[in-house]
Amino acid sequence: MENIPATLWIAACAHRLRQRWHSVDAFELEDIARTLRRDARLRAMRPDEAADDWLRPLTDASAQEPAASSNRLPSGQFPISP
Repeated sequence: MENIPATLWIAACAHRLRQRWHSVDAFELEDIARTLRRDARLRAMRPDEAADDWLRPLTDASAQEPAASSNRLPSGQFPISP
């Protein structure tokens, strides 16, 4: 959204990224949010919507992973046979 100051948009976007992507350093998320703001299509969105839109390919891919079969460990590996 063009009427939100850049620093506020970036901070809000980074916050949303942090809510969805816990394993990434906060400073890196801020850099990502800054990069997202350079994209006119994403900048026209609310910061949380832009973050969700950018993360969608990652979240869609993880949702499509096959479920572990009952004879596999939670890690997806087969147990070691005795």
